[in-house]
Amino acid sequence: MSITFDNLGEASDIEFGRWPTHVPVGRHHSVVRDLPAVLEAIAGTRATFFVEAWNLHVYPDAIKSIVDAGHEIGSHGMRHEIWCNLTPDQEYDHLRRCVDDYARFGIEIKGLRPPGGIAASSSKTVLPDLGLNHISLVGVQTGVTDNGLAVLESVNAAADVSYYAPAFAKYRNHEPGDHVVTPDVYVEGMLREIEHVVSDGGYISTLSHPFYLSPTPEATDPARAAALKEVVRQVTADPRIWVATTNEISTWMIEHRADFSETETLDPPTDWNPSFYKDIRR
Repeated sequence: MSITFDNLGEASDIEFGRWPTHVPVGRHHSVVRDLPAVLEAIAGTRATFFVEAWNLHVYPDAIKSIVDAGHEIGSHGMRHEIWCNLTPDQEYDHLRRCVDDYARFGIEIKGLRPPGGIAASSSKTVLPDLGLNHISLVGVQTGVTDNGLAVLESVNAAADVSYYAPAFAKYRNHEPGDHVVTPDVYVEGMLREIEHVVSDGGYISTLSHPFYLSPTPEATDPARAAALKEVVRQVTADPRIWVATTNEISTWMIEHRADFSETETLDPPTDWNPSFYKDIRR
């Protein structure tokens, strides 16, 4: 399994026109307050952070702190674009700029989790062309494509949005409803999803967003940070579970591709709408 994180800073708010033009960037709580709490909560393991390349130019020290803690950086677009709307030329250009920007900071990008969790029509060919070996998608079964791209399924019920964002509450299996749950319920639900997959011998990635450690922009919730730490503690202590970065998982999958089903399509489930992401408060 992989422990993963998406989003940093003001990138998506700027992309969707939510950030006030008169307010300077560079002090977003997800970076200056929540990210340090995340890094403390997951200390001792290695995670993957899918980060918009925009952050390199605004929060270079934050990106460095992630790398220095031993974690992997993956791409989450330039500025949290709705990736599935990109044309082939646009996708190639966006991803090439992401790869090049990170390379200038000494970081090699091997994976993409497209904002919205849905691939563009050209992702299957564009990613390998630019040196990436994996993509993480919502509702697309884990496997390897015929051209050697590893596909890692992202499960909504194992994402913090299903517990802390009313718009996504319908995707959780534990304590269903349209309400925000307590951190204790989050721990129970996440461990339930992990156990279901582990008992079947499969793969799962937990998905968290640093900004969800703050129920309001003014304060990080220590209970939410402690809940994340507890999930990490339990999975890393479980001898049945190999906790690794998405690149480590993908490299292993590609080396053992005969053991995996061939992923024939990157198309999302019919009920998944990436436009939801325009309305998430960060």
